[in-house]
Amino acid sequence: MGQVLGTLLGFLPSMTRNNPRKRRANRRKPGHHGRGAPKVSRAERRNAHGLVASTDSPESGVLDQRGVRLNRWLAERGVDSRRKCDALVQGGSVEVNGEIRLDPGYRVQPGDEIRVDGQPVREVRRLYYLFYKPRGVLCTADKRETRPRVGDLVDHLVPSRVYPAGRLDEDSEGLLLLTNDGDFAHMMMHPSFGVPKTYVVFTPMIVRQQDLEALRAGAWIDGQKVVPERVRIVRRTKAGASLEIVLREGRNREVRRLLARHGFGVKRLKRVRIGDLGVKGVRRGGLRPLTRTERDRLVAVARDERAIEGDVVFSESSISASRSRRAPIRKRRS
Repeated sequence: MGQVLGTLLGFLPSMTRNNPRKRRANRRKPGHHGRGAPKVSRAERRNAHGLVASTDSPESGVLDQRGVRLNRWLAERGVDSRRKCDALVQGGSVEVNGEIRLDPGYRVQPGDEIRVDGQPVREVRRLYYLFYKPRGVLCTADKRETRPRVGDLVDHLVPSRVYPAGRLDEDSEGLLLLTNDGDFAHMMMHPSFGVPKTYVVFTPMIVRQQDLEALRAGAWIDGQKVVPERVRIVRRTKAGASLEIVLREGRNREVRRLLARHGFGVKRLKRVRIGDLGVKGVRRGGLRPLTRTERDRLVAVARDERAIEGDVVFSESSISASRSRRAPIRKRRS
């Protein structure tokens, strides 16, 4: 009897250690807040302001002569998310030129005085950066995310919140544009504006001439025909081949999906150029402000026009004209 009791007592520590209830108690609860918002000191903010002030970076944004929707105008100035700004407007908390506005779609014009709960909304400087995203970093701004995010690397280097104008997936690296100018971000991201982006891709497979011709012919992705502007072999090795691919569509994971349609896997993917801006001079995880000339050249490429006297105006007629020139090809329904 004593021997049996001793054996049972010997099993008690392991039973406690392997108890699923004990293990479950140590897990994080669903919906935890992940990393949260990165903390930035006042000294880091001062240095970030100084970096922008010491360069020829534009202060004003790309202008839309129609004005900016009220909900987006508030969100871009850090009042809250766009959805919560809708609630503020519809709840009667927002005044425009002394009158309460209940329409989130009201177009804010230069010179409008806007208050939220009686307090004036502070104007923010427009910011434009070129950022080198390393592999393993996400473009999301979700505070619940526990993996490294772009904000974790740049928030202490910028005066106020910026977000990526476009995306690179977690396993890709290379250039990203960061901004708080919604009109500029739209022009850089939307396929209808066709800003060229250059990628260098390493595939662990043999690429023959007929394969290049097939890639140049493009592929259907999400019902749209994606056709590269240029495809060429940069280098061949025993392990595979490096390809340079230039695309203008700007669709989700388009490079990997284009290659997958033709039977090629991707081992490494790097975006080396956006418009005429290259990766040279920007280290991994680092960023630098865009000059006014660089920003205006990108806008000119998106509009298929030359920037005149360094001041580009984003008008309604130019938007519709650009969209009509670059209308995406739609797949015919059978």
